[in-house]
Amino acid sequence: MKSSIFKIVKPGINGEGIAYQNRRPVFIPGAFVSETVKAEVLEENDSYARARVLSVITPAESRCESPCREACTACPWISMRYEEQLRLKKQLLCEAVYKYGNVRDQFVREIRPSQSLLHYRSACKLPVAERNGQALTGMYLPGTNHFIEIKDCPVHDEKIEAIRKTVLAILHEENFPAFDGSHGLRYLVMRRIDEKIQIALITGRDEIPSSLVQKLSQLSEVTSLTQSVNTEKDSVSLFGSQAVTLAGLPCLEVKFCGFDLRLSAESFFQLNLTQAEALYRTAISKIDPCGVLLEAYCGIGVMSILAKDKARKIFGIESIPQAIENAKVNADLNRVPNVTFLCDDAAHGLAELSKTTEIDTLLADPPRAGMDEAMITAILASKIKKIVYISCNPATLGKNIGALKRDFVLQTIIPFDMFPNTAHVESIAVLTRVGTSDRVKKDRRRKKRKNHAL
Repeated sequence: MKSSIFKIVKPGINGEGIAYQNRRPVFIPGAFVSETVKAEVLEENDSYARARVLSVITPAESRCESPCREACTACPWISMRYEEQLRLKKQLLCEAVYKYGNVRDQFVREIRPSQSLLHYRSACKLPVAERNGQALTGMYLPGTNHFIEIKDCPVHDEKIEAIRKTVLAILHEENFPAFDGSHGLRYLVMRRIDEKIQIALITGRDEIPSSLVQKLSQLSEVTSLTQSVNTEKDSVSLFGSQAVTLAGLPCLEVKFCGFDLRLSAESFFQLNLTQAEALYRTAISKIDPCGVLLEAYCGIGVMSILAKDKARKIFGIESIPQAIENAKVNADLNRVPNVTFLCDDAAHGLAELSKTTEIDTLLADPPRAGMDEAMITAILASKIKKIVYISCNPATLGKNIGALKRDFVLQTIIPFDMFPNTAHVESIAVLTRVGTSDRVKKDRRRKKRKNHAL
């Protein structure tokens, strides 16, 4: 592969530096705006190229010493001063919501910084490979099948890191192999909350030896050990079959936001717990007292439970059965009788519920793909007056706001830094339905702009 000198002119949405060569963008992870770098081109096509940094010739003022020596590229900004990270995150958010939703900068408030820059990730989900007979955890470089071993991760919870290394040593002792397409360990999934650890082994068609189960279950803080079988070649999900309890409890039993929660291994939960609590409490504060509140994509029901005093009746909708099971248990544990959880697709659930119930407020936390067209259609067809939308993807947030603008007005966007050292940013967007007077004003402004253009 050939190397060249590149001048970085802007940041990419994934945190890479972008240079141009023959008017074609070159994406270079680990390179920052204003830097001159020597980089090796790894991939080329007609519309773009990808390269890796060989050396930094002229460093940016924001560059600092990195606490990480790994080459996984998962934290492309770990060598960047935090103030610059926050500035760029807000910039990328503003650019995305303007590009896709025509949202002006004045709607975007200052980003809420994370209290911790390192050791903030309470969970890890890592693929497993084998080298010289030793099981290794790591990551695949984006868009490739090139496996990079991770020896020490400075953003993982320190106890998670210690246990991860011990698990790998035990696997080696027990001669349990890495996944070969039908047998072995495919992913190691770990979560730690309240000094309790949950381990999930995603394997092929294997019966885990009792000696391995015993050694893993006796590790410090481990209270839940489960197994899920996933042999699907192109699986988009880590988990295959429903997790089976090998030792300890089937769920992680923790306290969060003052509530008792049960988390199955398959259930999604935020990684930066301190920021997650701040994000959730801010979102709930934007809900006005109302008759009926619907939380779409509700997961294990944390926000529905947190919002118990905001509405007379609350519904939570989630498509993952295990998460809904957790949500129902969590509502019972915390004695929240006014919440009902439904296992359904968000759009279908909203459309069906709207036939019999007038929903006042929608609380939504969709995946990175955002709300699909069916969900937007269901919202516009409903009588929902207010939307509190938690987004983990500025591009899909912008697209969804643009689609909802037909009947809704954006009030504000509040960004949160949930993942320091990366380009990811989460946001709370608040929208309200256009009233009759608002619609008249909106139509007048539209006509005025049209006449001015003529």
